[in-house]
Amino acid sequence: MANCEGTLNVVIGGRELMSEADKILSESFGSSYRYAKAVVDYGIGSVALAVVNGSNVGAAVYYSINAGSVKLCIIYYIAVIESCRRFGIGKALISTIEEVCADSDVYIATTWFGNNPADRLYRSLGYVGYSWDELRGLLGRRAVDRLLKATCGYDDDIAYVKPVVPGEDVIDMLRRVVNGDGDDIDRLWRETCLYVWLRLRGAS
Repeated sequence: MANCEGTLNVVIGGRELMSEADKILSESFGSSYRYAKAVVDYGIGSVALAVVNGSNVGAAVYYSINAGSVKLCIIYYIAVIESCRRFGIGKALISTIEEVCADSDVYIATTWFGNNPADRLYRSLGYVGYSWDELRGLLGRRAVDRLLKATCGYDDDIAYVKPVVPGEDVIDMLRRVVNGDGDDIDRLWRETCLYVWLRLRGAS
């Protein structure tokens, strides 16, 4: 069992850290962690690894992408090993990602209804949760379709959003995801969401 109370360091990297993150993410998410691996393999995703006393205790995968005239920082997958939960490791991972993504406009993460630990974590850091249906009413169907592609959030029910600059109108910013073309998002969705879903479906 890891000692969770030592000095916490968060290391940022890419493919070279994914093998370490794999173990933590697969334990929490099962085969679904392959979506996280796919965005790192694709070259857009980065890894944040939480290390205490030389032991890996948490991991997250995140990426930035331009959606219309808005730059999104997507906190894609995050997990902390069971014995080290409630030690602030999840907060440290997200806070580090936010610092790295400070040139974005909006932070966004998705999860399912009933994921109370994630709900507490994101709300404690100033995120506001909206169901996809609520966002359709606020943003319109086209904008939500673009966000679903950008986040591969089809299996999730709720999106947590937060403006990078405090006080900015995050809903107004998200409306701008429909500006311009969606080529980058379409490619990302195809390579790291649709194809992974088809492979997982074929394996089941």
